[in-house]
Amino acid sequence: MVKLLRMFPVMILVVVTAVSLTGAAFAQTHPCGDGALPYEGSWTAPDGGLLEGRISEAWCYSPFSFGVTGNTLNAMSWDETTLGTQWKVWGMSIDGAGAVEVGSDVNGAGFGWIDYNTNYEGGYFWLEGGTSWSDGTDLEGDVTLCNVSARVTLVNWNPVALSSNITIVGIFDICPECSIEIGANSMRLWKTGDAGAMPADYPPFLCGANGGELHYSCCLTATIICTVTGTEESTWGAIKEMYR
Repeated sequence: MVKLLRMFPVMILVVVTAVSLTGAAFAQTHPCGDGALPYEGSWTAPDGGLLEGRISEAWCYSPFSFGVTGNTLNAMSWDETTLGTQWKVWGMSIDGAGAVEVGSDVNGAGFGWIDYNTNYEGGYFWLEGGTSWSDGTDLEGDVTLCNVSARVTLVNWNPVALSSNITIVGIFDICPECSIEIGANSMRLWKTGDAGAMPADYPPFLCGANGGELHYSCCLTATIICTVTGTEESTWGAIKEMYR
């Protein structure tokens, strides 16, 4: 019995050492290899390393209007002089359901609001390499989710304002285990049919459209997260088998 008790500290030391060494051997801070791209982090606009943006939504199919299936987004960063120097997200088209009304509060005189939820399909993103999410290499990937929650404000039954909350998720080509999530607010500044001239310095309408709407996007947050698959649990099970 004394001999057996004396052995326990040695066995415990062996097991703990094995677990520690195994953890060190398999620990990895990035799923595509330590130091791989993209770099994880969070960036905000304004003043947190991310530029604010400008958006066009092309009216691609009849009836040419807000919320129609096929309308296509084109968003670019804006540095007060040039579009698209830091980021671009484009090619997301409204799905077959179109803009779905999810709530409203409108009185008999036509004053109030209507809320819509809209899902988009497809799309791509591009990030320039000079920001701290990279080592100088430009990054790109596919958009996997794009959702817009919009509120239309009505005055005498006329839509006078449209504000939106935008959520976009994308997967990086360089490392599919890494994703970017972008959250933003936007306000529509102009649409086809408005009395004023179409403002300059906005992303062009896609799908060959001749009309659409323009939005200013503010208060952005971009977060890059990479998922590492651990191996410690299976390794611990293997170690336990050694001492049964």
